[in-house]
Amino acid sequence: MRTLRRHFVAAILFVFAFAVTAPVAQAAEVDLFTHMAGSTHFPNAQGFSEYDRSNEGREVEVRVTHLSKLAGKRVKVIVNGHKVGRILVSSVGVAHHEWDTEHGQKVPFASAGDKIKVRTPGGTLVAKGTYHLEVD
Repeated sequence: MRTLRRHFVAAILFVFAFAVTAPVAQAAEVDLFTHMAGSTHFPNAQGFSEYDRSNEGREVEVRVTHLSKLAGKRVKVIVNGHKVGRILVSSVGVAHHEWDTEHGQKVPFASAGDKIKVRTPGGTLVAKGTYHLEVD
């Protein structure tokens, strides 16, 4: 009888634990967005970045245009003070790339209010933005 009661109590605790954590898991999804503006050295640069965070991982997409002076060169992407990676600027002056932790790539933690910056290899600021919660 005690064994049956223990199994019954364990089953109830399991169901309760799942019911309590399921809404929390849904609430953990965060979608951030920013428009990116060019710096004084690259005033025509413009772009955007989307950042998604969920229980499955983190993902960041960056696109900056009007970078013809940097065509064929690589630019660094920095999210929340951490280097994400480098992007090769195309012959038409576009830098675009996505990183995703589900593919083994490093994507730092970010929240609304955090900054994203794109810099030349020498450190000159190209474009920047500040993440805010994305509104559907």
